[in-house]
Order: sequence, then C-alpha cells, then structure tokens
Amino acid sequence: MKTKERILTTALRLFNEEGEPNVTTNHIADEMDISPGNLYYHYKSKDDIIWQIFLQYEKQIKEVLDAPDFNHASMKDMWLYLNMVFDVIVEYRFLYRNLIQLMNRIEFLKRHFRHILALKSEKALLILEQLRQEGTLSADQRTTANLADQIALTSTFWLNYSVAIFDDNFDEQKKLSHGIFHILQMIAPFLDEKQRTFLDELSKQFLS
Repeated sequence: MKTKERILTTALRLFNEEGEPNVTTNHIADEMDISPGNLYYHYKSKDDIIWQIFLQYEKQIKEVLDAPDFNHASMKDMWLYLNMVFDVIVEYRFLYRNLIQLMNRIEFLKRHFRHILALKSEKALLILEQLRQEGTLSADQRTTANLADQIALTSTFWLNYSVAIFDDNFDEQKKLSHGIFHILQMIAPFLDEKQRTFLDELSKQFLS
C-alpha cells in the first residue's frame, strides 16, 4: 500500500476509534511512523484527509443506493437494504458521529451529504411504494413518503443515539441490529400479517 493510501487507512481507523476532533495530523503521522512533512506532502490539512475519506465513503454508499431495483419488494428486501446501508455507516462511523460539525466546516462535504440523504430516502421510498402497490403496505402516498424520510433520518442519526443509550462495551453489531429493528418497527403498523410475522422472526433472531 502506498503512503498516500496508508494515510487514509490510518486516519479512518483513528477517527473511528478516538473521535475525529481528538486526532491531529501529528497523531496520524506518529501512528504511521512518518514525519508530519511526509504527511503534508500528500495532504495539505486534516480536512483534506477527511474529504478524501468521504469520497471513499460516498463511492461505497452510492453502490448500495444505486443497487438494482426490486421487482417484487418484501420486508426482506428492506431489511437487506438497511443492513447494507448500516454496514457502510459503521465502516465510516466518525462521519456520522460528528456530522453537523463536519458539514459546517467542509462546504463540499455538506453538499455531497445532502445528496446522499436524498438518495437514501428515494431508495427507501422505492421499496415502500412497491410494497404498497402489491398490497403488502397499507398507507397512502403521503404517509409512504413520510416513512421513507423517517428511514433516512433514523439511519443517519442512529449511531449518535446508540452512544447515548448503550454502554460503551455493548456489541457494535447489536447496535446495528437494534437500529434496523427500530426502523422496521416504524413500518410494521402498515404491514399485512405475513410481513409482520416476518419482522417478529427477524427480531427474535438478531436481537436475542
């Protein structure tokens, strides 16, 4: 791995483990056993490093959000979609834990993240609309659109919420599962009996 790539990999790990505000370029250089000058040869500032990491995140999340459409949607499709989204969120979790500050600090990041939020909502709406058209989801168009926005909102801010309600030693995978479960429970009242039963089985499997 080239030094430029190693800087991003090391920075991502430190940002996730220590929190982005607590990590300086000197910390990154020390962790890599390189000089600060070597680091600045590749990246002019910490925000430059964050921006490059964000571009990696953006590429991965768009691959999830641009996945092929579902022909016959089910709650299993929604569950799989949310798992893929949360997997990327966890990999780049520092972005979500310090999102507002980063958006205020890095203008490009703000614009790009707004677009990602819109894509999250659009993908959720696509699945929900297909469920509604097939009679699996009983909700009007306005309610369906609101549910899609709530899915995007909850998935975006779940990590911050989980920090407040779970102990530090609580398993990260369980935090993810709880987030997905809470999102699916928002949809549950609008589902038919078969899909609600499926959700009950999922909760027993992944929250036990």
